[in-house]
Amino acid sequence: MMMTGGRLALFRVGLALEGVGWHPAAWPESSMTVPAELFGSRHWTDWGRAAAAGGIDFVTLEDGLSAQTEQFAGVPGDPRKVVRGRLDPVVTAAMVLSSTDIGEVVVSRNVTHSNPFHIATQLASLAAIAPGRVTFRPQVSANAGDAAVVGGTPTPRLGSEDVQVPARIAHRLRDLFRDAESQVRAIRSLWSTFPHESLGSGDEFWQHGLIAPRVPDHHPAAGPLNVPVAVAPLVATLAHHALEPYRLAAAVADRVFLTPTAEHPVPKLVAAFRQIEQLTPDAAKTELYADIAVVLGDTDESARARLAHLNQVTGAVWSTDTGIFTGTAAGLAEVLAGWRDQDGIAGVRLRPAVLGEDGERIIRDLVPLMHDEPAR
Repeated sequence: MMMTGGRLALFRVGLALEGVGWHPAAWPESSMTVPAELFGSRHWTDWGRAAAAGGIDFVTLEDGLSAQTEQFAGVPGDPRKVVRGRLDPVVTAAMVLSSTDIGEVVVSRNVTHSNPFHIATQLASLAAIAPGRVTFRPQVSANAGDAAVVGGTPTPRLGSEDVQVPARIAHRLRDLFRDAESQVRAIRSLWSTFPHESLGSGDEFWQHGLIAPRVPDHHPAAGPLNVPVAVAPLVATLAHHALEPYRLAAAVADRVFLTPTAEHPVPKLVAAFRQIEQLTPDAAKTELYADIAVVLGDTDESARARLAHLNQVTGAVWSTDTGIFTGTAAGLAEVLAGWRDQDGIAGVRLRPAVLGEDGERIIRDLVPLMHDEPAR
């Protein structure tokens, strides 16, 4: 990986914004006490500004059609202490992009129960507000409840035992991943139907012949789009270690977030993904990122104690779809440097267990260590 003036270059650190944190106990452990604050602009724009000022390269926003449940979280405790609901990520992204200097916002959007024309228009609108700062993350819905609340096509109902085996999920949801590929291809194609250069000047608003429908192939949406596209958003996917999500990423994504665990470490995931990428027709080289949850402390012992306390609050061990780093910012920086130097990872998305605690430590303690690391 290149170094510039003795400083780390081309390794990007992202902060995954989700409510007040990713641990089920984040709400009772958060300094926030008024739930309505999560549904206003200040919480999101404040974190966007803090991330930008602290050297975070990008933030990510989640999507979800149904209210969060404990179905897969292993949370037997009081459901009134768990965050319910979220703002639409496109609206939230518009606030963050227009009110902060953050370099990039990765916007998740459910493609299982959404129309590709609407998604293409929404993301193109964001790109018009902030050219070059918008990335689209297509989200495949594995929650049968999502279909129920929107009246969409029913999807397989998964149990808690299913989410422990990503390959089982991928096999059961194979058709959904194939549909997602079709949707994303249609969205990217729609972005080409109203090129920015088709806009005219003076008394000519647009140049005849440059705005045109696409030829429907993977999806019947023809367009043309109703928003001019100057810089088309990149596409990033979250891929758990299984064939179908890796196939989707290789087929349509510019960037993939891999989910390392003790059983599936980064070198194993990189090798597996590159192999699938080689076997995927028309696949371009995909940039690899890691995606991990973090619980940080001043010492390894204090971080482990924090995680134990969070688990005690919920009455269950925190189980996620990726690995959980528990330790110091310095220890995390060492892990990330190893992934970068040895495995070719281009960046990382960090999921703070409690945003007010772990998010602040990421910005205050981790980012300076990454930026100030001397060349090797």
